[in-house]
Amino acid sequence: MCEGAIKARLKWFAIAKGFGFVVPEDEETDAFLHATTLKRAGVNSLGEGACLLCHIERGPKGAQVTEVLAVLDEGIQPEPIQMAPSSDRRNRLGNVLPQLTGTVKWYEPEKGYGFVAPDDGQSDVFLHKRCLERHGLETIEPRTTVVITVKPTSRGREVVDFEILK
Repeated sequence: MCEGAIKARLKWFAIAKGFGFVVPEDEETDAFLHATTLKRAGVNSLGEGACLLCHIERGPKGAQVTEVLAVLDEGIQPEPIQMAPSSDRRNRLGNVLPQLTGTVKWYEPEKGYGFVAPDDGQSDVFLHKRCLERHGLETIEPRTTVVITVKPTSRGREVVDFEILK
């Protein structure tokens, strides 16, 4: 078994919301599990009672699955995992915001921001920690390929939502 890895059983997962909870083996405390964590691991479906091998970190907001290493059992009637649709894909006037593919250039958790290099060849797009937090993330690795929803600001463009691509 991988060092620090924990077996956990899926307690529930709301596909429409993009998150759920697991119960680590030999513990009673639930750990938060976000769809982006599953997608990063290449997990495309989960069912009731699924068993995961994962890393869990405990922080001020409670326990959270930070990495899924393996799906040991998909569970009963596995369903496809989909990212929750975001209301952030529209501006205040109701106009649909543009989406681009890009690569995370850098992200500094200590600073609370980073930048995505968009594939459209224009300037880098600002990525704030609030955007990551909505996906249950504290950081994102450089060279991660993402689809970003962007909004214009007085200083350039800013990521308002994203999806990690495999």
